[in-house]
Amino acid sequence: MVDIALSMSLFFLAALFEIGGGYLVWLWLRENKGLGVGILGGIVLAVYGIIPTFQPAHFGRVYAAYGGIFIVSSLIWGFAIDRKSPDRYEIIGAVIALLGVFVMFYVPR
Repeated sequence: MVDIALSMSLFFLAALFEIGGGYLVWLWLRENKGLGVGILGGIVLAVYGIIPTFQPAHFGRVYAAYGGIFIVSSLIWGFAIDRKSPDRYEIIGAVIALLGVFVMFYVPR
């Protein structure tokens, strides 16, 4: 059986690195924050690519389930960093996505 707490921690850590790295690249290209910010974003994105390899499943299942975590994490990032509150439909969609994560990744086979 998958250790759900460890697995979820890896998913959310991956999301932090993917969104954070993407945000740094965004700042570099869209807000002219300098090449150093863009390079740091690229490094952070490379680390993101490593984190999912620690999940105990095959590539397709890991990335399919991660998609739901990415949805939730993006809304959290938007709220915490961009100060944009998700509306009820975004929250409903995120809950549906999380249900999908649990069905795909954590239901015993």
